[in-house]
Amino acid sequence: MYATKVSEGVYLLDTVALGQRNTVGAYVIKAEKTALVDCGYASSYQNILSGLAEIGVAPGDVRYIIPTHVHLDHAGAAGHLMRSMPNAQLLAHERGAPHLIDPSRLLESATRVFGEAIMELYGKPVPVPAERVTPVGKEMHLNLGNGSTATLIHAPGHAPHQVSVLLERANMLLTADAVGIVYPGLTTLIPTTPPPSFDPGSLVSTVGQLEQTAPRKLLVPHFGTRDDAPSIFDATRTKVLQWVRDVEGMRKRGVGLEEASEVMASKVGKEANVNELPIYARVSVRTSVMGIMHYLEKNA
Repeated sequence: MYATKVSEGVYLLDTVALGQRNTVGAYVIKAEKTALVDCGYASSYQNILSGLAEIGVAPGDVRYIIPTHVHLDHAGAAGHLMRSMPNAQLLAHERGAPHLIDPSRLLESATRVFGEAIMELYGKPVPVPAERVTPVGKEMHLNLGNGSTATLIHAPGHAPHQVSVLLERANMLLTADAVGIVYPGLTTLIPTTPPPSFDPGSLVSTVGQLEQTAPRKLLVPHFGTRDDAPSIFDATRTKVLQWVRDVEGMRKRGVGLEEASEVMASKVGKEANVNELPIYARVSVRTSVMGIMHYLEKNA
């Protein structure tokens, strides 16, 4: 099973990324004009199709694919899915849309960060025809039919090309990575601050902007739904700024990426009261530390 009902017409799809459940999610708004928000790695696009089938959505029923940003765990499968969804239009922030039309620079950047072996696991994105891509600016309103509407809101900080999606009728916010990682089973939040474009000031500002929408529920890609929106917003702000201070202090003492990642992973483990973090959580910590170090080097 890949699909879980969140509320009437809204579903969480587990992409089972790299064979791991409860790590990378996508969301479906099932309406007259069905929308798929995020789509996972290229290597798991078939799982998206299977999840859609479980909830009675044929590929031809999907009218919008909305990768919240162009990182591979959110947009890697977009081109593959567009080939299967002849009636879909892809909506992406105007700074990210060119990388979905031509993913060559995205692939080059991701390969530098993760290496060839990891990229083979992620799978490689394929281009989306330019005429099937609609760029999104600061905000875009969608009428999905059946009384369902959505607003795409520019949400920079994690990445400059990120949007979050507010479902007005349901009063739910699909956060993208504007909030931290809240893996099931880990009773703590991991900031998601990856290279190359993490900016703490923008991220904190975005959290404040999204908080003003007062959602009753957060739909988080990593991973699942949350009914405690105020605490997630607060924890994201606090943790991001604390991690920047901690990593900056280690960097000034000459601590490198691997040691700093171990320090922060140990801190997360203590907060969550677990002896050993799962591998996907350790990878998330390392990527976040890498992004903070990259930010500090750029702004030294």
